[in-house]
Amino acid sequence: MGYGARVGRAQAIADRLHARALALDEGAQRCLIAVSADLCLMAPEQALGVRERISMATGVAVPRILVACTHTHSGPDTGLGELLAGKAVPEHVAPILDGIVAAAVQAWERREPARLGWARAEARIGRNRRVVDGPIDPNVEVLRVDALSGRPIAVLFRHSCHGTVRGHDSLELSADWSGAAAAAVESATGAVAVFLLGAHADIDPRTRGLMDIAIPGQSVGLGAEAVRVLGREVADAVLERLATTEPVPLDSVAIAAGTRSVKLQIHLGDRTPEDARTELEKRKVEIAGLLGTTAESLPRLAELWDLASAATRDLPIAEARERIAQVRLYIRDKTSPFFVGKRRDLDVEVQVLRIGRAVLLGLPLEPTTQVGFDWRDRIGPTHHGAVIGIANGWLRYLPHAADLSHPHAHWHYEVLQSLFAPGACEALLSAGEELARELLRA
Repeated sequence: MGYGARVGRAQAIADRLHARALALDEGAQRCLIAVSADLCLMAPEQALGVRERISMATGVAVPRILVACTHTHSGPDTGLGELLAGKAVPEHVAPILDGIVAAAVQAWERREPARLGWARAEARIGRNRRVVDGPIDPNVEVLRVDALSGRPIAVLFRHSCHGTVRGHDSLELSADWSGAAAAAVESATGAVAVFLLGAHADIDPRTRGLMDIAIPGQSVGLGAEAVRVLGREVADAVLERLATTEPVPLDSVAIAAGTRSVKLQIHLGDRTPEDARTELEKRKVEIAGLLGTTAESLPRLAELWDLASAATRDLPIAEARERIAQVRLYIRDKTSPFFVGKRRDLDVEVQVLRIGRAVLLGLPLEPTTQVGFDWRDRIGPTHHGAVIGIANGWLRYLPHAADLSHPHAHWHYEVLQSLFAPGACEALLSAGEELARELLRA
């Protein structure tokens, strides 16, 4: 799951997939569970169901439970397409969700007195896939959790890079670079290594090329050795900082968590249904003209991508990009209601976890690098402000206002694959900031 261009089912297992969890407990109002699964994504309703089951088994309130995906693009299908179409998900999905619940419950049941400490490392396995020499976030946040005896219990680490070392041509199941990093940390420490994905939307592994909507084939995947090398780089950065981190007793560390709901409009959500249909019909005629055909002759949406590429192949590159972008904007706005039950807006959950100096913002989207920078600036230098992407579900991409201000923003995949109208990012960050301030005062 993860590549639209992939053809065929998994044929082999390159490396094992895991659900890994960390539970912290200082009492009913000062506890949380974070569980991370080697999956590309899951629907918000799936994540909520998992969280509710974990809550029933542990007594930890749902707002204090994080269910995250590592976003490997070589993991199993979680049935998103079937859910959106109102169909039953494949039979293999239920055991996957059961495993996530089991990992969280096991972490909770194995609690013991502990010490913990935060550190920040750097790794540069990623590159901005949209802008040449564009921004990346090299930070690797690292949480060390030790037993009172000094025995490592868990290591939680966060970094911002897509799980796309392997490409669409790979038919092997793999946790990608984050799985390799976690395995290396576990081998070196004996602890459970829980990875959380950061603000990664416009960051690919540096092994891939720059993505361009009008130039196919620039970004290609590699195999197991590249997965191991990039994973090892992150693991080495984590291990180096662990060696210099002095943990403190858990009872001296503030633990808090909470959620907020934010109502967001989808693209064209500010229009009445009739006005939205009129706008889309108008744009359908326009893109048909751009592609040299008539609106009546346009293929179904799934085939429009290929038609746009074929019809613009011989055009100057800038003109090709513009025409393809107009087609994809039409597809985006036409299909957005499909992702939200044919509504015009959706209540989106924001989650904030406070673990000592760290203030983590969980978003059920793929946020861009600028979203992560903005959150870090809002939290300030006295705390570790960091974003967790694909937290408690997946609702497509989240570009920042700075991304939307780019003169060719509409050429960029993260904009073309977004679900919510401009202003969504600010609304989510503001809600998260308000919640964070409450948790920091508690």
